Amino acid sequence: MSSPVLGKDAVIQIDSQDVGYAKNVRLGTESSIIKDYVIGDSDPAVLEPGNYTYTVRIEKMWIDKTYMEKVINGTKVSIVVRPEGTGSGKTEITLNNVVLNRFELSIAQDGVVMESIEGEGKGITIGTQS
Repeated sequence: MSSPVLGKDAVIQIDSQDVGYAKNVRLGTESSIIKDYVIGDSDPAVLEPGNYTYTVRIEKMWIDKTYMEKVINGTKVSIVVRPEGTGSGKTEITLNNVVLNRFELSIAQDGVVMESIEGEGKGITIGTQS
């Protein structure tokens, strides 16, 4: 039996640059369903996967305006997530042509200034690092 992977070992990159001070990352994939029925049958006559969506949300400590500017400018980026860290044979997930479409800045009097960025990619590749 394998051991669970610890989040502290993960590596997140945007355009080949490590994202410093990241606290949380969420990757999502979702497929719509193409489903249609015909008269006389309560089971679908067609049940197939439809369009896919690849989403990402990164929450991190604020360092500067870099990611805010990427959202405002509509810059497409590549996002790489290495859940097990960096090393030969470990998993690497790449979201391609990500449009960053949401930025949020959070300031609490008794905490660290935080930012979150969200976006959606055109495609996803799941591979193994060499």
